[in-house]
Amino acid sequence: MIDTIDPIPPGNIWLVDPEKRLPIPLYSSTVQAGFPNPAETHIETRLNLQDLCVQHPDATYFVRAAGESMIDDDIFPGSILVVDSAIPIRTGSIVVAWVNGDCCVKRFVRVGKMITLFPSNPAFTPIYVHIGVDQFDTLGVVIHVVSKPKKWNQDQLNTAVEHVRTRRRKQHVREL
Repeated sequence: MIDTIDPIPPGNIWLVDPEKRLPIPLYSSTVQAGFPNPAETHIETRLNLQDLCVQHPDATYFVRAAGESMIDDDIFPGSILVVDSAIPIRTGSIVVAWVNGDCCVKRFVRVGKMITLFPSNPAFTPIYVHIGVDQFDTLGVVIHVVSKPKKWNQDQLNTAVEHVRTRRRKQHVREL
C-alpha cells in the first residue's frame, strides 16, 4: 500500500475562460467499440466542449491530475479534470480536496462526522480526515475527465504485429 496524499501541484489549476470557445463538429452516428460498422458522416451540430462540460462557468475550473491513486476511475497522470465548485458534494462524489496544505483528487465519503477520501487504486490507502484537527476543505466535484487514450506497451505492440504477420502468412498459403 502506498500511504501518500498524491498531491496535485498548484500550477496544474486553471480557471475556465468562457470567452474562448471553439465549436467542433458532432457527428450523429456512433462509433462501434466492437466490430466496425459503416459510419455515417452526417454532422448533427457543432459542439463546443465547454458547453458540453461546463454547467457553471463562474464556478468551474480545470485541474491536471498527478499521481496514480485514481487510475481505476480512469483518472491518469496528466488527465484534465473539469471541476465544478457549485455542485453539492455527496458521498461517493469524486472531489478535489485540500488536506493539510496539499490538493488532491479522491472519492469523498462522509459517515456522521467522519470524512474519508478514498483512492480508486487499491495500492493506495484512504485518507482519514479528522475534523477540527486536519486542515480540510473541498474545492469542487469532478464532473468530467479528459484523458488521452492509453498507449500500447511494447509487448502489446509486438503481439499485434505478430498477429498481422500470422494472418498474412495464412492468407498467402491459401492463395498458393
